[in-house]
Amino acid sequence: MTLRCLVVDDNRDGAQALGAFLTILGLDVRVVFSGRAAIELAHAFQPRMVVLDISMPGLDGFETAKRLKQQRWARNAIFVAHTGMRREAASGDVFADSHHVLKKGDGAAALEAIVDELRAST
Repeated sequence: MTLRCLVVDDNRDGAQALGAFLTILGLDVRVVFSGRAAIELAHAFQPRMVVLDISMPGLDGFETAKRLKQQRWARNAIFVAHTGMRREAASGDVFADSHHVLKKGDGAAALEAIVDELRAST
């Protein structure tokens, strides 16, 4: 079973690079560049992992995660805040119950560990 992952980041180059890395790890990845695009795609795609930039124009990562978590499919999804912010500032209430905060540049090992966790939970 291929696991689905949604990458959401307004930095197109960074989002596409992250998406390519996750594809190499064996995930079925979709990449979008805004919170609104994530919400539009997520209902049909129903990812098991959502990697969100926090500082995006329009709907930021906090609000995007909040709206996505209201959908039924999201109950078992892993949400990852992927940000340049300090970890404490990026965790916020919406990420407190679940999930992970990765600082951009943390390296591949941290993301691979989350993917391993995802596989183990399936």
